Amino acid sequence: MAVPLSNIVSSGIGGAAVALITYLTTRQRIRAEARKLDAEAERTRAETAILVAASTTSPTSDFDSAALPKGWHVTGGETEDHTYGLDNHMHQSGTASAFIRATRPNPRSIGGLMQSFQADNYAGKRVRLSALMRTKDVTEQAAIWLRVDAQGNHIAFENTSSESRRLSGTSGWIRREIVLDVPPEGRIILLGAFLIGSGCVWFDSFTFEVVSDNTPLTELTGEPNTEPANLDFTQGLN
Repeated sequence: MAVPLSNIVSSGIGGAAVALITYLTTRQRIRAEARKLDAEAERTRAETAILVAASTTSPTSDFDSAALPKGWHVTGGETEDHTYGLDNHMHQSGTASAFIRATRPNPRSIGGLMQSFQADNYAGKRVRLSALMRTKDVTEQAAIWLRVDAQGNHIAFENTSSESRRLSGTSGWIRREIVLDVPPEGRIILLGAFLIGSGCVWFDSFTFEVVSDNTPLTELTGEPNTEPANLDFTQGLN
């Protein structure tokens, strides 16, 4: 039996319309989910920055300094939740690495190692902090951080806890770095490493150096705009 041409055309148009509606709906849902993930990642980064900045205000005094690498101090609220020390068997250069190991499945605070020094030789300059890191069974993340203080205030801060730079799970030696401008008014520079969650992280080959102003800042994701953009929203979505 012959099928009328009008039925074929109607069927084709109907199928195309359904396909178009499905495509647009799926695209909108994917974009919404992507925006949600981006927002959650940014919130996690902000919360981690605040948490780490607060936890590294000063060294913890109730930990046996004899068990620590010379020149380093412990930070964190619950010192019994972590162990710290040197590992003469697990290292990438020299004779040892430093480690932070959780002693319970759900540590109640960050475990961290830090040190601080005068900023006189670095004020007004661009610096780079780098280190090699290795992890085993880290449930949340491990990272390094860098901060500049002046008169008791934090005036510059960054860590490697962003989604693309944090370390978790089990990994071999991986290099992480932070490039940061030290404000001219900077008085104290603090640097360190931390572990959030259970597991163990090793750190080796820390390097702190002045770099050229042409060295990209790691806190920037691209070139900043020179003027405001899309203030009237006529340029649509990204």
